[in-house]
Amino acid sequence: MDLRQKVLSGLRWSAGARFLSQLATWAITLIVMRLLTPADYGLMALAGIFVSLLALLNELGLGAALIQRRNLDDTTLRQIFGLLIVISFCLFLILSLMAPLIAAFFSEERIVLIIRVLSTQFIITSFAIIPQSLIDREMYFKKKSIVDFISALGGSLITLMLAMKGWGVWSLVWGNLAITGLRTIGLNFIFRYLHLPLFSFKGMAQIISFGGYVTISRTLWFFFTQADKFIVGKLLGKELLGFYSVSNDLASLPMEKVSGIINQVGFPAFSSIQADSQKVASHFLKAVRIMSFLAFPVLWGISSIAPELVAVLLGDKWRLAALPFQLLSLVIPIRMVSNLIAPAAMGLGRPDIPFSYALLASLVLPVSILIGSHWGLVGVSLAWVIIFPLVFLYYLSRMVAVLKIKVLDVLSSMSRSALAAFSMYIIVIATKMLFGTDAKSILSLLLLIIVGVIAYGGVIISMNRQGYREVIGLMLQK
Repeated sequence: MDLRQKVLSGLRWSAGARFLSQLATWAITLIVMRLLTPADYGLMALAGIFVSLLALLNELGLGAALIQRRNLDDTTLRQIFGLLIVISFCLFLILSLMAPLIAAFFSEERIVLIIRVLSTQFIITSFAIIPQSLIDREMYFKKKSIVDFISALGGSLITLMLAMKGWGVWSLVWGNLAITGLRTIGLNFIFRYLHLPLFSFKGMAQIISFGGYVTISRTLWFFFTQADKFIVGKLLGKELLGFYSVSNDLASLPMEKVSGIINQVGFPAFSSIQADSQKVASHFLKAVRIMSFLAFPVLWGISSIAPELVAVLLGDKWRLAALPFQLLSLVIPIRMVSNLIAPAAMGLGRPDIPFSYALLASLVLPVSILIGSHWGLVGVSLAWVIIFPLVFLYYLSRMVAVLKIKVLDVLSSMSRSALAAFSMYIIVIATKMLFGTDAKSILSLLLLIIVGVIAYGGVIISMNRQGYREVIGLMLQK
């Protein structure tokens, strides 16, 4: 297959497998939640805090370096394998030794053994990183998607069986490890890598440097995307944090589902054409056009009916989440477009660009959110709406310099879809004002959704028929 076919196949298989696995695992999870107690989930959450944090350091970005690097030899792979083993054992030992201290901090001795058992996933994962990176490098997305689906389903079923046998929190622990183990076995089955590790790291400075940028960027990203919840919880209290968390999770849901697929497919795709910067620029602008065509109407449409969505789906007790939900949904399309930059920059061997973005965002956004918190949840939400677009423009300016295009080229690729979505927003709001729709009525909500779809469709066909044909052509392309 050519690059276009590989990307389309990757998007379809990744999206399809993710949808099916989440459908199945959530159905199983609902049953498990009835069998276990909140305390079981609480123990798992406490243990998972530090496991998740150290997981950011598990590969030190070496997997990304493998995908981006064009020339690989067996010696380099063995060196990376050796380094991965060293890192994983160090993290395993660190977490095992820290377990009693963590338990003492939370006054919960039961999490000591849980943490130590969960930390073995670092060792297991070290045997999956090279096969996974080589699979992504060759863009074998169909096979990888099947492995992801089987491992997620298998781990969920193991969790269910153990929960039915009364294993409590340990059903969650062993289910989590089962997913890791099954995935590692499956990835090695697709792309077997059975070579002895080499513990000499001579000549690896460039690879380690690339991986270091990736690791620090991921850590900074984790920090600035979680800072708002920490600030709200500390200054505004746990009740308002609950409203904010729900509104933020609802607004971010489309972005989280799409971004993982984009990074999985986009990074190796851009890496494969890194020698042709003009081609990278062309594909990047096309990705921006398609993302804008889909993201702006969906998220701004959600924003326009946020009060109705909250009232119908969550009930009156969650009404304070409506306005933050409405505001945060406005900025998510820009965040979704910004997520296209990292795969392109990484593919071109420029991890410093996502790093500089994450660093700036980590410095600016928490301060802005802290200031905004003086005006409650509205102030926190407005901090995202006002400040993030400015951070995005800086990020974009760094990227376009490498692609040898202009910021206006990218903004122009976004503008028609954004303008059509804005027109739709006005029409939906006007409909509510003219007809006085009932915010708690499902029929009113459905009416507003239909009005929004028709409005966007009509405006986009009259203003951006080329973009419409581009998206339809992509969907129908085999």
